Amino acid sequence: MEQSKHLEHSIDRVSPEPFYAQLSRLIEEAIDRGEYGPGERIPTESELCRNYNLARSTVRDALRSLEDKNRVRVIPRRGAFVIDSKDKGAGWVLQVADGFFEGEVDHDRRNVETEVLEAKTTGFSGAAARALGLQDGDKGFLLRRLRRLDGEVALLSVNYLLPELKDIVLQSDVMQRRGSLNRVLKGNGYRIYGARRTVEAVGAPEDVSEFLDVQPGSPLLLVTSISWGEDMRPFDYYTSWVRTDVVRVTVVASADPTSLQRP
Repeated sequence: MEQSKHLEHSIDRVSPEPFYAQLSRLIEEAIDRGEYGPGERIPTESELCRNYNLARSTVRDALRSLEDKNRVRVIPRRGAFVIDSKDKGAGWVLQVADGFFEGEVDHDRRNVETEVLEAKTTGFSGAAARALGLQDGDKGFLLRRLRRLDGEVALLSVNYLLPELKDIVLQSDVMQRRGSLNRVLKGNGYRIYGARRTVEAVGAPEDVSEFLDVQPGSPLLLVTSISWGEDMRPFDYYTSWVRTDVVRVTVVASADPTSLQRP
């Protein structure tokens, strides 16, 4: 589509309404008029900055507002895409900044409950240490949780976090049944700027099967992820064993396979 068809109105520089809120409203009105269809990318940050003479931070605040209202989904390095309001049940969408909690609760209005199995400072090694830029044996903060979806056991997750995140997590609602780690980290300045996630089909190991109420060897998805902030510093590495008979997992594909990799 030509840019002239979109966002015809300008920012009112004397209005008490914040600039980011005005831009968010203009984009939302354009979506409601059908000028951006489901799955269509809206103008890039650079285009919005240039077209409306706004700072990049203001544009990002507008996009975050739209994301919080579930009007767009922001995919790092690809842009912001319109969410189909009729598209329910997408489940846990990988390759975006949302976690399992946001995908199921915010998008699909389902009930997620969490049981914290383990939360402690411990030495990291192997893949977890490498992902976080630590040496084998360096201390980090480990969080092991069992997640239920609408009362059914859904996934077992282990987050390996930077050691400075310990107090943030322990003093937050992450430790409660309905806490969201992703939301707490975002609220404390650890917003996901990029992530690399892999998915593989595996048989349930015996220790995992006990937690997930399945037979050893039962088919599961193993999701592995590393997330980093705008400074490109990784802060969260996790593995999740997922029961696909309970959780629907959607993968967002990119035409450029390097678009979600760290530079």
